[in-house]
Amino acid sequence: MKKFSLFAIMMIALGGLAHAASEAAESARAAAQQYGAAVRNCDMLWAVDSMYPPLRRTYADSLASRSREAETARARRVQGIARENVIEARARMAANDKALRAQYARMGEQMKQSGMQVESYTVGAATAEYVVTPPMAAVSQVRKDTSGRVRAENIGNTQERSRIVVLPTTLIVSVPAANGGRTRMERRSYVYAVRDEVIVDKSISRGTVLNKWYFIDGNTDVNTLRSFFPNLPLYLELPGTGDRILR
Repeated sequence: MKKFSLFAIMMIALGGLAHAASEAAESARAAAQQYGAAVRNCDMLWAVDSMYPPLRRTYADSLASRSREAETARARRVQGIARENVIEARARMAANDKALRAQYARMGEQMKQSGMQVESYTVGAATAEYVVTPPMAAVSQVRKDTSGRVRAENIGNTQERSRIVVLPTTLIVSVPAANGGRTRMERRSYVYAVRDEVIVDKSISRGTVLNKWYFIDGNTDVNTLRSFFPNLPLYLELPGTGDRILR
């Protein structure tokens, strides 16, 4: 009889899938290679425009709330002291998003001005694939429980479906060195490719296009990722990461 490690059994029980040759994994990898073209050109605007929209809104709101005035206004809205109509809310979110794009554009320019050159950016085969449920879908399912109790078997058991594919990446860059030459460095990391596949409740907009791949950088805290997908497994199959100087 074939024996499985404890880790493998846990991954199977939690729903982690590592079929790198699946249609979804190959589709995600192809989309990520387009992301790589932008990375090679230090095009940070492409990076923000391909970001998973709910996370993009979170970053935009976080950037905007750094001023005391914005933080005070946000606190008043949360407390119910001040209210926004739909037009005002959309205008605020548009302004926040514009500020976020401007910040990313500056980052790209700073990279170019520093003399950094991206020699290559490659995307490897997927290391893991997860089918997950957005948080509002889980809430909707619980509300449908007419018994008035939250049944464990109902949590996460909805028609709503999103997919996350973990893709390893290898970035090789060169930067000016003190001796007048250039120092080359390799960075191994990964990105999360995310797409919403089934959206039943359209009353709350996520800002996503159905079946379109978006990306979340591997540096993103996994708990932030779980705030969008609560039933993401506890133990993720992530590729090795690290930097090294190339000779």
